[in-house]
Amino acid sequence: MYKLAIFDFDGTLVDSATGIVDVMKDVVEEYNLTEELLVQWSHLIGVPLLRQMEILFPDKSADFHEEVVARYRDIYDTKVIEICPLFPDLEDMLIKLHKQEILMTIASSKRRNLVDAVLVHHNLDKYFRMVVGAQDVSNHKPHPESVHVTIENLGVAPGNVVVVGDSTFDLDMARNAGVDAIGVTTGIHTKELLQKSSPRHVVGGLSEVLPLILNGRK
Repeated sequence: MYKLAIFDFDGTLVDSATGIVDVMKDVVEEYNLTEELLVQWSHLIGVPLLRQMEILFPDKSADFHEEVVARYRDIYDTKVIEICPLFPDLEDMLIKLHKQEILMTIASSKRRNLVDAVLVHHNLDKYFRMVVGAQDVSNHKPHPESVHVTIENLGVAPGNVVVVGDSTFDLDMARNAGVDAIGVTTGIHTKELLQKSSPRHVVGGLSEVLPLILNGRK
């Protein structure tokens, strides 16, 4: 068995992609932006929000980037519970991993307080030893800092760690940190795209993730 499973949040533990895109649509309409930009933006789910703005609007000022980020958050924060429904197999997986004494943490590009709010709402916070959010690291996915912070804090060797995520940002983070990865096709990236990041496995959902974590590197 692996000793530590580091999970992404959006698209991995919660089925939030549709809700996130709906908030993006609201912002796009308010700022009279194009449908093409919305498509481009939706492909950046998993990247920290301010970095998304820098990619989407390279010619705009930092003040504009921060303004759009603030407006997005104004809308998103009032709907975070509604936008983040749990995947059906999540709680069953957490219970079984907990019984096997496997440590579980979250590494997300979302602000930690929002992740915590969803976990507390569903009474799932008791299963996670750590939540590393956007404000907790200086270097975001695919940089390995979130993994390094986690394993150093919990004292787990890299060979006993697996990252589970729905995007290449998660899987590349794992590869850059020298730990195993499992890709899930429940979020923004296809199986073909996830495989390009060379994870140990790519599966369709959390029910398939459970036995892979329990079997470790076998």
